[in-house]
Amino acid sequence: MAELLMGMLRGRQGVSAARVEAGDVVFSAAGRDIRMGLAPLSAQLNALPDAKTRQAAFDKLTQRVTEAVAGQLPVKTEAERARFIKALIPVLKNRSYVDQFTAMVRKKGEPNARLLHVPLEGDIIVAAALDLPKITRFVSIGEGGLYGMSDKDVLRAAMDNWVRRVDRLEIHDYGKLRSFHFGEGDYNASILLLENPWKDVPDLPRNVAIAVPSRDVLAFGDADDAEVIAALRALTKAPDGGFPVSKQLYKLGPKGFAVMP
Repeated sequence: MAELLMGMLRGRQGVSAARVEAGDVVFSAAGRDIRMGLAPLSAQLNALPDAKTRQAAFDKLTQRVTEAVAGQLPVKTEAERARFIKALIPVLKNRSYVDQFTAMVRKKGEPNARLLHVPLEGDIIVAAALDLPKITRFVSIGEGGLYGMSDKDVLRAAMDNWVRRVDRLEIHDYGKLRSFHFGEGDYNASILLLENPWKDVPDLPRNVAIAVPSRDVLAFGDADDAEVIAALRALTKAPDGGFPVSKQLYKLGPKGFAVMP
């Protein structure tokens, strides 16, 4: 894919500084940098069923390059870029959401859009999302290119925002079970992404079991207590409010957390 894109750009009037950078083909045209993600483009092209549809997709990609060189792609202003970056957050989702997202955007007329995410542990993924006033909208692979950002840039900005936002954690006590809470509680599960939220937990058990059944619940307790394990497993089977994260239990370790057998 890199060779195809570089060949497409080579010698084009109005194109300069074409290079492969951090998994993207990047080139300058019409006074700005254009990024094209190699991995998503390759995946989309390879997923097409036959040579005819692959050729049509490649023709569309060629047209996109032509529009970029002509300065016809929608230009995002610095203010729009700043708003995009500011709204980014990392959201924990169940890996089943990857296919749900693909089906959803296909119905909206975007057959090639794919969810921007990375696997975390077990059946959990981390997805980049825009935390907007009325909705949370998930970001697709390559979407950051309109703002001069690679997929890695988008994920990094989301995580940086989250670290800054979570300035004060609460610990709610339910007897043998406890849970983390932040702000309005919508994204409590994402507290798992912080470097060490456990350091301020009083009387933390030697072995900690964790349940993340939905995006607003991060519960934990003593992994050596059978009643705690039963209660945590019950949480994973409780209603998730339409925002499921994991049906598994996890155990805290020195290098993070892992699936409990």
